[in-house]
Amino acid sequence: MQRLSLLVRPVVAVLTVTVVLLLNGPLAGLAAPPLQSDSGATLRLAMQAPATLDPILVSRFDHAARDLVENLYVGLTRFDPETQTIEPALAESWTVSPDGLTWTFELRQDIAWVRYDDVQDAIVAVRPVVAGDFVYAIQRACDPLRPSPLTANLMAIRGCQTVARAFPEVVNDLFIAREIGVRATGPTTLEIDLLFPTSYFLTLTSTRDYRPVPREAIADSGEWAANIPLMTNGPFAVRERSASRMTLVRNPHWPEPLPGNVTEIEISFSATTSQRTTYDWAALNGDELERAQASTPDLVRVAPDAPVLMLGFSHDRAVVDSEAGRQALALALDRDALVRQLFGDHAQALRQFTPPGNVAQPEFEVYVFDPARARQTLAEAGYENCAGIPEKLLVLVPDEAEIWTQLGEAVIQQWVEHLGCSAQLFEVRPLPRTLLIELSHNTYDVEKVTRSHIWIATWNADYPDGMAWINDALHCRYGYIQPSRECGPVDELLDRAAVASEDSARAALLAQAEAGFFGPQGSFPVAPLYVMTRAWLQQPWLTQVNPVGPARYDLWVIDTAARPG
Repeated sequence: MQRLSLLVRPVVAVLTVTVVLLLNGPLAGLAAPPLQSDSGATLRLAMQAPATLDPILVSRFDHAARDLVENLYVGLTRFDPETQTIEPALAESWTVSPDGLTWTFELRQDIAWVRYDDVQDAIVAVRPVVAGDFVYAIQRACDPLRPSPLTANLMAIRGCQTVARAFPEVVNDLFIAREIGVRATGPTTLEIDLLFPTSYFLTLTSTRDYRPVPREAIADSGEWAANIPLMTNGPFAVRERSASRMTLVRNPHWPEPLPGNVTEIEISFSATTSQRTTYDWAALNGDELERAQASTPDLVRVAPDAPVLMLGFSHDRAVVDSEAGRQALALALDRDALVRQLFGDHAQALRQFTPPGNVAQPEFEVYVFDPARARQTLAEAGYENCAGIPEKLLVLVPDEAEIWTQLGEAVIQQWVEHLGCSAQLFEVRPLPRTLLIELSHNTYDVEKVTRSHIWIATWNADYPDGMAWINDALHCRYGYIQPSRECGPVDELLDRAAVASEDSARAALLAQAEAGFFGPQGSFPVAPLYVMTRAWLQQPWLTQVNPVGPARYDLWVIDTAARPG
């Protein structure tokens, strides 16, 4: 990382000039007001300790880190879980070039980097957030030497993939600056060049990957988010942090009033299961859900949270090489029964491929369990009562837990019961997940993986938009899951959705795509099964908790009169 020193001085110098200019403007004279913990409510939370608070390092499965980062940092835009739309955050306005390839954002001048000062016992403003913070953040995120692999959300930016995949010996700061299409043309003006027109780019900018980074906070350490005091720019700031607890307080320099009434957040990372009912909100992990349902069922909340799980079909193998064959297998599956039998409230049966809680959410719900139609469709495929199937149908499942073998066996049992097949026609075979992923990508090695007919596949979106689901998972050319199928009319709908300028138009096209894949005459490239869930305890005096997306503590409301004590 020594090469970073080549450009640290000039970039910091530019930031210094920017700070001086802006502190003569809207942020001039910002004092350090005392913390006003008595003007609202203290929220008490229990959760697992986050692995990191660095936005670009947060795992999609680390719910604690995901929630905390959402409240400590804001980017150009922000996802509103109540309206399921994108709202402005640091960007007060934006324009798009006629070809859809260059986005220009004008930033607010009244949002600052802040940190806790223990001498003043106050959250103090360090400097304004400027366009250069976004430039540095994106360049850092695309750098192949950073401590985390490039995420898909950044791949739309021109040059990001080029830099991320370059040989390390050719990568330096000048190469990064030249290749990546991001630049600050002024203290509060940011330009981003894309590889292709992307109608959902505003949704991408709401994700953790597009949060700004203060270069001076990590000049000496790549683990800057572990430092105390921590520089943040969101509606809440860190006052105290240890291995077992954390305290957040409302950022007094936040320029907008917050919808909720939470002014302080006390978080325990070490609360026992029995203690969790004493908190306003507590995460439930693993078998804690079953125990909570037995002891305090009225406090349990469950919501879909991904990933979605499906059966992938190899479109070049017997039975599943025809639409009728795939339709029959899909229509013969009772998803609700599978979930009840194996997962309980840890999963919910899918009613459409795209789970709820997205921008441009497609309105579609025709997934049905219809064994009579399934038998008829299988007969139309030439396999009435499963007669004439030329070979055993192989079902591959992950070998990491017994539950996956049980799922494969439960699916086969439904086909036996609802299609009249013999159980001898099927075989469940566990396989390492890495090989299953290769199979999904159609990049498998025939010496390692026997080409199966059916396999377990999962998909988890990287951004909260309808395009992140059916398009990013199933598009014939760009989708994560590549079952050797040819492109068709549904893929044309997805291509149109990718450039539709209005969210409503994108949602309508995605709904048509869902119908084309999974409607009465759908081609069923896969058979969706269920979506996993997230569970928590919530006291009755806590309201406005968003069930979808990362937690937005600025929206939450505590009825202090109803809370005991």
